[in-house]
Amino acid sequence: MNSPNQPSEVWNYEETVAEVEEVIASLESGELPLETVFSQFEQAVEQIHQCEQFLTQGKERMDLLIETLEDDVEF
Repeated sequence: MNSPNQPSEVWNYEETVAEVEEVIASLESGELPLETVFSQFEQAVEQIHQCEQFLTQGKERMDLLIETLEDDVEF
């Protein structure tokens, strides 16, 4: 599974969110065997953690850029 920390592999936030949405729809269908439900749920949770990490890193970059802009304006 790709993650935002592995630059050698292509990871895409939007695609990952779409995959999680597909898993949720699949789980909500109620037609899956219980073991498949557990497996897909575990996969979705891992993907959600990847998305949260990606967003946190992006927010930190934006905060740093804003701080840099504010420092530039003070001079």
